Amino acid sequence: MNFLTARPTYALLAAFLAGDAVASAIPVPYVAANMDAMRVPPRIRPAVPVVKGVTALGLASVFRFPGVARVTTALLTLYFAGAVGIHLRVRNRVANIVPAVLLLGVFGTMTARGPHPAPGGVRAPGSAA
Repeated sequence: MNFLTARPTYALLAAFLAGDAVASAIPVPYVAANMDAMRVPPRIRPAVPVVKGVTALGLASVFRFPGVARVTTALLTLYFAGAVGIHLRVRNRVANIVPAVLLLGVFGTMTARGPHPAPGGVRAPGSAA
């Protein structure tokens, strides 16, 4: 088992994204300044914490619905690919680009490998054999 395929990693990243959703909803001054720097239109900003919150739920679903968690990591891979592109387009500071690049790599790897099966190789209830 790899750290990125472990179910607790999905839970940890879900908690991180839930916190990020709250920081985006408030918005925390650093987050607001970063959205300004990336030229995120005001009409789109309310959707950002919603998207992050939904993805947190998708990652947390790994214990019951590992397939949903894997689809969520695929969508997060696309999200962070777009984020990296936006950061590069606006020539954002390297310190702001690095986290997006790292998360792109993390979620891309998680998508490729998928979540580790439950202990003992038992599948989640209701999943196909």
